[in-house]
Amino acid sequence: MTTPTSFISVAPADAGARLDIFLVFRFPARSRSFLQQLIEKGEARVNGAPVKKHYRTKAGDVVEVHFKEEEQADLAPDPAVPFRVIHDGKDFAVVEKPAGVVMHPSHTHKKGTLVSGLLARWPELRGIGEDPLRPGIVHRLDKETSGLLVVAKTQPMFEWLKKQFQGRTVAKTYTALVSGRLAKNEGEITVPIGRSKARQIAVPGTFTRVSGNVGKSRNASTGFKILGFYDGFTLVEAYPKTGRMHQIRVHFKHIGHPLAGDKTYASKRVLGTLPLSRHFLHASALSFPLPDGKIASFSSPLPGDLQRVLRGLAPLQSH
Repeated sequence: MTTPTSFISVAPADAGARLDIFLVFRFPARSRSFLQQLIEKGEARVNGAPVKKHYRTKAGDVVEVHFKEEEQADLAPDPAVPFRVIHDGKDFAVVEKPAGVVMHPSHTHKKGTLVSGLLARWPELRGIGEDPLRPGIVHRLDKETSGLLVVAKTQPMFEWLKKQFQGRTVAKTYTALVSGRLAKNEGEITVPIGRSKARQIAVPGTFTRVSGNVGKSRNASTGFKILGFYDGFTLVEAYPKTGRMHQIRVHFKHIGHPLAGDKTYASKRVLGTLPLSRHFLHASALSFPLPDGKIASFSSPLPGDLQRVLRGLAPLQSH
């Protein structure tokens, strides 16, 4: 039996982060304590040498992480996991994830994840990527977020797509319903995002009581454009220019317009306004360059549950 190993190059934007915090961002399926144990056991090394968990990463460092074979026990293929195939190519696939499906296995979600469904459809995904628990996964969507995802089917394509995401050449469009009436027809929210000790995402300065427990903040930017006004809400297109966890949700909360149905960031008043069982957020368009120079573009309409919510709201004039 072999031990799965991941190699990660530290980008300039991640330089200066504690090693355990850096690994938490790269391997969200693992707990911080689990990753700290790997570091202490010498199973997470930097440039081939063991380091302490508080080691500060440097641009160009190569982080080597060894995972135990039993960590793959949760990767059983499951053809019952729902998702729709939008594109099935030789090197990559594009799928549409429904709301309610978790991306990959973790200590709280061991079965029924999208990864298990993907492996049932494409067994060759196993071993592709950096994290054995996330084969072929280049980016992610929250459990309650629906919409488009690209999945790498070969290691060279994984590396290519990873480079495109890091270089911000991937265009992602989300459709969201936010509470209240936005004042500007379009704009950009540029506020750093950090992770708190409780693994929640926080905008530094808004959680002053726990500021000492917030991990290193990272720059984050989200563009938006208004699509229409409804009674008490605004329908927007959001364009995340960075890929922080919960980014769109945190940014709109930060400007006082949390997403409809967002149980983490919206108030009880907002939650009680609409018949939503999840937050109103859908990854509706995705485009990225291919190695041959062409641009791959895909789109996805609003799913039925979100369409029904809009039909139940009274549209308003823009002025």
